[in-house]
Amino acid sequence: MKTKIFAIFFLLISIISTVYFYIKSNPLVSVIMLTYNRQDMLPVALNSILNQTYKNFELIVINDASVDNTLQILQQYAKKDKRIKIVNNATNQGILKNRNLGHSLAKGDYIAWQDDDDISEPTKLEEQVAFMQEHKDIAVLGTEISLLGTKSMVYLWPTETIPERAEIAFLIGRLPVVFPTTMWRSDFFNKNNIKFNPDISLSEDFAIYDQVFAHGGKIMTLHKTLYQYRVHRSNPREYYVKMGILQKKIWRDRWFKFFPNSQYPDSQCKRLKYVKENNIIFNQKIVDDMYDKHCKTDIFNPTSYELVFVDDDGETQAVVVSKNTQDFYSHKFKKHGRVMSRKPFDSEVKILWEKEDNAKVYHYL
Repeated sequence: MKTKIFAIFFLLISIISTVYFYIKSNPLVSVIMLTYNRQDMLPVALNSILNQTYKNFELIVINDASVDNTLQILQQYAKKDKRIKIVNNATNQGILKNRNLGHSLAKGDYIAWQDDDDISEPTKLEEQVAFMQEHKDIAVLGTEISLLGTKSMVYLWPTETIPERAEIAFLIGRLPVVFPTTMWRSDFFNKNNIKFNPDISLSEDFAIYDQVFAHGGKIMTLHKTLYQYRVHRSNPREYYVKMGILQKKIWRDRWFKFFPNSQYPDSQCKRLKYVKENNIIFNQKIVDDMYDKHCKTDIFNPTSYELVFVDDDGETQAVVVSKNTQDFYSHKFKKHGRVMSRKPFDSEVKILWEKEDNAKVYHYL
């Protein structure tokens, strides 16, 4: 009898230990997706999460009162996969309320974001979780991106793969990560009560990074392209102007927290030079290296590139063109091009691709 009791006891201990170590090594990830009238693109975005190599996740989808077939599509998916949890708003609540709602509902050790028109590569969650598990000091981890639907490029987004560089980059007016690629450490956000600011509706990610840095959190980008980001140009020019004003305000406010008695330099390199010459906060070698890389070498200066939209044989193409060196670089295909001529912004750009005999003309949209 005693032998049976001991056997049952050790079996229970073994089961509990197995479950405990499984949970520890496979923490729950809460993937949050906001959607509104995305019946055409939503299935691809959903499938990209459901087909992840990492399986221990919940997918919280907030349908913001869509009037197309978005809800029906979600319900069909939810019947097949119990990891999907649908929140159906009766009225449209907007991005900020929904982001905070999704965050409040998340049960995971980590929170990942997914836009309803983008695609996550199959190993995205697995690789981010593995990195976050190993690097306990990272609060926000992004990935590099490719532009969805383009033929020839990955956008040279000036993200930072070293945490010590990320805060400096943000201080001088650059984004250290691309928001929808990010994974958050839940306990850091909950402990510091970090939420989306309802007063900043167009640049909510900028404000979040500001809060993370203010509470001593580290932000960085994983040096892997694990997310396909769709670029839209549907909003009016006034939208982007207003967004730019809000972004600059966030950056200016942060600047004056570090340098309250200074003037705000009018360019990123001037700001970085000021940090370099008046640094009492950051690792001086890192500041010097950043200045040398971004302000002495034009070719690899991310701030010297501009994103334009062109007509590529009847399809919309996003193209990154250098302002300073007339160089173009496609990271995805390791392909170089040179701008042979540029007409006014409303006209065209001519690019001679490496190993091509004739330059190709792209018309601005």
